[in-house]
Amino acid sequence: MTRHNKRGADQAWWTIWPEIFDVELAAFARLGITPRIVHKGNGVLILEADWPVQGQSAHMLLRIGYSPLHPFCRPAIAAPNESFERHQNPFSRELCLLTQELGQWDSRQLVADFIQERLDQLLHALTARRDGRWEDAAALEEQAADPLMPYFAGAAEVDSVILFDGQAPLPSGQHGLMQVACTNRATMRNGAAIEGVLQQLKTSAGVPISKHFGLPVGPEGTEVITGRWVKFTPPATADGRELLRLAEEELARQAVLQRASVQKVNDVARGPFSITGIVFPEESEYGSQKSGVGWLFLVTRGSWASGDTCATDTKLIRGERAGKDDIFSRLPVAKSLLDKKALVVGCGAIGSFAGLELARAGVGEIGLVDFDTVEPGNSLRWPLGRTVWGNGKASALANFIASNYPWTKAWVIEGKLGAAVTEPAHIPRQWNNILTPLFDEIHSADIVVDASASSEVHLALSHYCRRFRVPYVMGYATLGVAGGVVARFLPDSEGCFVCLQEHWNDARVSPSKDKQHIPEPRVDDAGVVTPVGCNAPTFTGGGFDLQEISLEIVRTTVGLLSEGNYDPGGWDLAVLTLKDDEGARMLPRWQAFQCPPHPRCCGTGR
Repeated sequence: MTRHNKRGADQAWWTIWPEIFDVELAAFARLGITPRIVHKGNGVLILEADWPVQGQSAHMLLRIGYSPLHPFCRPAIAAPNESFERHQNPFSRELCLLTQELGQWDSRQLVADFIQERLDQLLHALTARRDGRWEDAAALEEQAADPLMPYFAGAAEVDSVILFDGQAPLPSGQHGLMQVACTNRATMRNGAAIEGVLQQLKTSAGVPISKHFGLPVGPEGTEVITGRWVKFTPPATADGRELLRLAEEELARQAVLQRASVQKVNDVARGPFSITGIVFPEESEYGSQKSGVGWLFLVTRGSWASGDTCATDTKLIRGERAGKDDIFSRLPVAKSLLDKKALVVGCGAIGSFAGLELARAGVGEIGLVDFDTVEPGNSLRWPLGRTVWGNGKASALANFIASNYPWTKAWVIEGKLGAAVTEPAHIPRQWNNILTPLFDEIHSADIVVDASASSEVHLALSHYCRRFRVPYVMGYATLGVAGGVVARFLPDSEGCFVCLQEHWNDARVSPSKDKQHIPEPRVDDAGVVTPVGCNAPTFTGGGFDLQEISLEIVRTTVGLLSEGNYDPGGWDLAVLTLKDDEGARMLPRWQAFQCPPHPRCCGTGR
């Protein structure tokens, strides 16, 4: 492809398509409206118009911002002098004339006609809500909650967050103490960034009034801070100092009747670092009543200036819902996985991604078995990069899961499965049998995922899983990532891994196009490389192809663990093809097969 040298991005849409600009202005004139140009330049067009409203003598002032990508993208319409209870950003005063769903904006519609149509619908919906006609309102507006918290997110301190349980109820009192576990999470953008976890609310006397909340695994260096909270609905301001002033005004009003109590909570706000929480009723479900709880947090940091005076600065820090139900609400199947245990054998280019995806899916416990270390060259097809070069693959994954997916417990068995030794001194003495820890884990697992890429390990694990009646899922890629396989063998499956090998052996010995057989995955014999300084060859290929296999392993595993909440599919074997007969790339093609019992193994081949 060649690149043109014209600076097309310097041209505004009204310069590229002057006829569209003329038609847009004509549409306003047709409605009897004469817009005023507020800004026109650098690709940005903002108009202002006095909009007639049916049934009202006064016009409504609208500010109309065209997208720089007009007509492809939607405009923004603000009513700067209006304050609606719903369908309006409380900060920018922009109106929600469209939902957030894709496909709502018709790029062929003129903006004036769009406003005329949608503004009328919005005002009718607001009138119905004001009159208590909820069925009428529901027919006119999107039936979704309109919470306040998201509007503050864009104005909060970058890279800082305080997590809370979104299912916790609104506290019954008006103020009190709170316990926040804080950890430094300095970033390039913000060296003072923090992560906090709102653990518990208390009265001013220190009596707990909420359940203790915490993530199963916390970061190192956590310090528990006692802060204060006050209940009131904040106004539309994102300035931290102004919100703190308003919070203290609210506490001063409450002090009229509870002076000693307010004094106790105010005492914790003194010092070089303090946290003030504002809690308020939040709309979390569509309807007329507030049904949830919202939190904003103000962090005040002090620094000593010249003359031994302490200068303070207060920042707004966004709150985020991080309870178990909050996290897994986007993936309902996760609720059936939280008490399940998966054993992942092999943490290479396929098993590493599979293990991480199982953690994301909500599997409660994941055992990781591997002997290898992360090399810099692995990074091209491994999920973690430079920070874990030289670390054990299994331990690096377990640490990452613990830090980022705390609802999953990850643990490690490091060692080369099935490796023989010639020196008795190298035999571990703490077990009766060297396989004791592995057998114990297979026994207690709900499923075993084999991504070892070793035919020897496949054979051994499939045997013991069948013996211990544990579902077994296996997946690997072929040389050059020309194809791959994902197979599952359940305790009651008629066929097994050995049956599959025998079927493939039959096809090799007497290939026949007329005979039905299970095809082997395609191989690219040229796809082998021995990296410099390495004594073992490896296949070539990237993670972007290998993840096809990882994801099917995960889908199959989730289906088998989910107790009917996610379809595992009805096949025993899935064969992936990524290259055609000439070795050219093709779109991923999966083919599904059953693996009947083979007469030389499990049955008569019926």
